Amino acid sequence: MTVAEHVELAARAVGARRVTGRDVAAVLDRVRLGHRSGVLAGGLSHGDKRKLELAMLLASTVPAVSGDGPRLMLLDEPMAGVAAEEIGELTGVIRSLHREEGRTLLMVEHHMHVVLDLADRIAVLHHGTLLAEGTPEAVMADEEVQRAYLGEDL
Repeated sequence: MTVAEHVELAARAVGARRVTGRDVAAVLDRVRLGHRSGVLAGGLSHGDKRKLELAMLLASTVPAVSGDGPRLMLLDEPMAGVAAEEIGELTGVIRSLHREEGRTLLMVEHHMHVVLDLADRIAVLHHGTLLAEGTPEAVMADEEVQRAYLGEDL
């Protein structure tokens, strides 16, 4: 299936009876995949596959569904396996979903530069225990967080 067909199928799965090419193109443009609409999804890079996953989630926002789509999006390690040169663009897509579209994102991520770039609030767990919670600046200044990331046992 092509990238566009995946988005159309996702829109139909959430109740859209009629999905136009314009609807699909609008969703793909939001995740910066409009230029890849006719490409077979299996041929996408890992970063583009992650953007396609986001587009499929956003398919519930097409006019035929008449919804605003998900207000809360749970992202489990969205940068895992993504090539270094694709991380910046994928981060930009995720940032726009939050800051421009007002969606709340709950994200598990191990790329700290991505977390610091995207997060308004951070919670750090170490062996199942909450070490710190707060703004990125406060969490990164926390002594327990620094010890945990430097490898000292707590």
